[in-house]
Amino acid sequence: MRPETRTAMEMLFCAKWNVPQAAKHCNLTRKEMMITFNEYCALHGPTYTKFDNAIQLTFDYEQKITKDSS
Repeated sequence: MRPETRTAMEMLFCAKWNVPQAAKHCNLTRKEMMITFNEYCALHGPTYTKFDNAIQLTFDYEQKITKDSS
């Protein structure tokens, strides 16, 4: 893989660039970049940690109306 293509893939993978910007960097068409990036993602796993015991936060959308005591 060419160095400019590798740079573009890494920037796409960490969401610092968008597809047209990365394609322009390595002189590929948008479609070629999408195909190449799809293959790159298939070979590289996610970089985040998924916790099994993640906490789900909820919002209380009901607003309670309080009377002004003055």
